Amino acid sequence: MPYCQPSDVIALNKLFQTPSFTDDYVQTFIDKAVARLDNLLQPNYVVPLPDPVPPIINSIAADLTACLLCQTHFSDRNYKEDTPMAEIYRKRAESDLAHVLENSTLDDFPGIVKREPDMPEMRKKVASTTPHPNRFMRQREREFDWATQSPIGNVREVAGRNWP
Repeated sequence: MPYCQPSDVIALNKLFQTPSFTDDYVQTFIDKAVARLDNLLQPNYVVPLPDPVPPIINSIAADLTACLLCQTHFSDRNYKEDTPMAEIYRKRAESDLAHVLENSTLDDFPGIVKREPDMPEMRKKVASTTPHPNRFMRQREREFDWATQSPIGNVREVAGRNWP
């Protein structure tokens, strides 16, 4: 399921509207862009996204493809505008994708399934890795509990230790 068509990418720039940019040539870059896009969407959504693809995903896929085309096709030329043009497409695609992921804007489209987390969020806590703490550690824990749960004067009386 393509997220964009070669015609979407070719329409982005007049430089792509030459005979060297055939649909098959552009399609190879679309496949690369879609693979990258799916990889970035996968933690949040079930991929591949179903048809019809949301327009913003179509735009992001076309921009990523245009970036890859510029980087590959114009890499051997010394035109000043071609490499920055690839960066413009890349930055626009990254910015749009970041907005989509941060604001969950795909959630309202039909057929889009949000991925559930792999495991429930676990409570953060500190624990000992030893199954049976030694006598010294158990005593320190009791002193700490006594000092922190008693009046402030008891803090200074705990075996000469300074507790916070």
